[in-house]
Amino acid sequence: MEQLEQLIFQLIANSGSARSNIFEAFDFAQEGDFEKANELMKEAKKEILEAHRIQTSLIHKDSQGEEVKINILMVHAQDHLMSSILAKDLVEKMIEMQLEIDNLKREKEDAR
Repeated sequence: MEQLEQLIFQLIANSGSARSNIFEAFDFAQEGDFEKANELMKEAKKEILEAHRIQTSLIHKDSQGEEVKINILMVHAQDHLMSSILAKDLVEKMIEMQLEIDNLKREKEDAR
């Protein structure tokens, strides 16, 4: 059971770190620092991938007949991962939109 809890806490940690990087990336994009935003998004994707790897290992254990106890901590971990993946998808689009906004502003200023 202790090993299972460690995996769950690691899943939560990776997902939470990813989500923090995702929102920080958007802050940088709003400031016009798209290079830093991209770096943070790449790091977030690595963290989500690691969290997903842990999730997959838990699913594999369960499918092999090993008891994987479903408790509120497991539900919390799954919620963290799901919300981080959703945040990543949305913020990627928001960064693209911010880049378009910045480009349009520049074009408008250059036309003056």
